Amino acid sequence: MANETVLEVLQAAVAALEAGQRAALLTVVRSIGSTPRHSGAKMLLRADRSLVGTIGGGTLEERAVADAQQALTAGRSVLASYEFSATGEDSVGLCGGSVEVAIDVLLPASRLVIIGAGHIAQALASMAATSGMQVEVVDDRPEWASAERFPSARRHIVAYNRASETLAPLPIEITPSTALVLATWGWDEPALRQVLDSPAFYIGLVASRRKLKLISDRLSAGGVAHEQIALIRAPAGLDLGVETPGEIAVSILAEILLVRNHASGQPMKSLRRGAAPHAPPTTTSAGGAA
Repeated sequence: MANETVLEVLQAAVAALEAGQRAALLTVVRSIGSTPRHSGAKMLLRADRSLVGTIGGGTLEERAVADAQQALTAGRSVLASYEFSATGEDSVGLCGGSVEVAIDVLLPASRLVIIGAGHIAQALASMAATSGMQVEVVDDRPEWASAERFPSARRHIVAYNRASETLAPLPIEITPSTALVLATWGWDEPALRQVLDSPAFYIGLVASRRKLKLISDRLSAGGVAHEQIALIRAPAGLDLGVETPGEIAVSILAEILLVRNHASGQPMKSLRRGAAPHAPPTTTSAGGAA
């Protein structure tokens, strides 16, 4: 495989991650006998199912792409073997060799954007940063969205239009690897209008069911589609019987991780020994993150 082709595949992988997209990198790690490509051949499967590079084409590539798509859905890397045999049912060709392909699932760093810099936000930002997420905090009050109150956040954003006394356009980049949590003191509805059509994999609103109903009705009356409103996870978080800001933050982060990882949410003790703790996703959340 030409060096420039390998470079093209690797550059495409970096571009996908920078865009917040999952991807699968396929590499021939072992080649025995007559095969269309030898060790080192690479191909990238992007989230939109487009391909860069090749590991041999034909049935081999079709089978490997299907396996890579399953790995992307499950979020787990695998090592796959393919035989070129005239007799085997699972043969991918007739040339008589075999290959092993490493299918590495590439996951972009998750971002958490917290809109509203209250006490729940403080606890959530700290825990999310500890879990490896890149945290950004947005508020209309500079003294609230500050490095002093949010030392673990990498960005502190003030969004407020003083001339019109309204929430300004949110200067944030939202990708499929972004989770959004809204916990504002009065900007929930205008903030939601800005983010509901984004590709974020999670949109959570810290609100009572009554407040959610009022906001949903106003959004609907303002022309927001029911399908978009249904993407809002509110009240945000899992039912853990929590009350304090710190406890609520734990329940919200748990729900974010559950959605991001396509997990089952079951107690680890209840899972069968040796079974994977993840469940295949049955639905996609906001933005249809894969």
